[in-house]
Amino acid sequence: MYISDSRKRRRNRKRRRILFFTAIMAALLIYAVRQPGFIPNPFEPTPTPTPAPENYLLDVEVAYQDGRLDDAIAAYQAYLQLRPEDDNSWARLARLQILNDDAPSALHSAEKAMELNDTAAYNNAIYAWTLDWNRDYNKAVQIGIHAVDLNPQLAEAHAYLAEIYGDLGNWNRSEEEGLEAVRLNPQSLDSHRALAYAYNIQGEYEKSIAAYQEAIRIHPKLARLYYEAGLNYTALGEYDQAIEYYRQAIGVKPNYDIAYDAMGWAYYYQDDPDRAIIELERAVEMNSDNPEAQAHLGMALYRRQRYEDAVVPLQKAIDLGLENEAYYYTLGLSYIYGDPRDCDAAIPWLQAALDINPLSQPALVGLQTCAE
Repeated sequence: MYISDSRKRRRNRKRRRILFFTAIMAALLIYAVRQPGFIPNPFEPTPTPTPAPENYLLDVEVAYQDGRLDDAIAAYQAYLQLRPEDDNSWARLARLQILNDDAPSALHSAEKAMELNDTAAYNNAIYAWTLDWNRDYNKAVQIGIHAVDLNPQLAEAHAYLAEIYGDLGNWNRSEEEGLEAVRLNPQSLDSHRALAYAYNIQGEYEKSIAAYQEAIRIHPKLARLYYEAGLNYTALGEYDQAIEYYRQAIGVKPNYDIAYDAMGWAYYYQDDPDRAIIELERAVEMNSDNPEAQAHLGMALYRRQRYEDAVVPLQKAIDLGLENEAYYYTLGLSYIYGDPRDCDAAIPWLQAALDINPLSQPALVGLQTCAE
């Protein structure tokens, strides 16, 4: 009996201790629940820290060095959402957009840089360059000269002015500014590219290629440099070399429609219309609004005697704004030699070719064919 009573007392004491600790734990739990953030709610999303703006600039540099201009541009845009007052970054974004063949967006970015700081020489130089790419040549040269006046030692200001002078047909000044840009900064790819352009427009293709090779040495992963160098080889009739450079451009930028177009056109000049059609169809698939690619595809199809197929891309090229005697009369002849012959559709295009060149023999032959 005494043993039984002592065990009961021990059991009672143990039960009281359990109840005491349970009460303490319950009190602590109630307190914790009432304190916001004391215990994380598993049903609420974990907050993600916002990346520091400088991290995006690191992403820009890595992507740029790797030739991934789309990624570099996206990183700049993310950075500028956090630092919209950074005028220099707006200008540098515009430069990448030009190198990425997006002239309208580049002009917008350059205008933002100028709105924030129109006294910076670099901002003015980039603005002039984007105006040039948007074909506002008179304003471009004025701003370009002003940029050089603001900082005569800025190589990029001379480089972009060289390109502007080239587009205005002032070849001597274009070469002078390109040489000055290289002298001021021999490690600037923009300087070598500008000098290459100055040589190209004068027909000095070997010199242009040498300058492009210097630019490529400085930055070997920019697709546009290979593409532009390839154009010089095409002009020299060295089509195998041109095709190799276009392939390197595509290796850096697989969706580069203008490089596919240029490569297809090189095959066309090599009298290989079948291979030309393959490459030109790729260019059109990537960018159906590329008027040159559409026109070149139409010409290659015509050469292959696929007259009905040639009509669609030639018509598309003209609708996109191309005005060219050869494209006009080739479209007209495609209607004539297609099945069935359609002289009613052909004659307006043959006449359009004659409006450009009254002595256009293919157009005259087409009209004579329809008259018979």
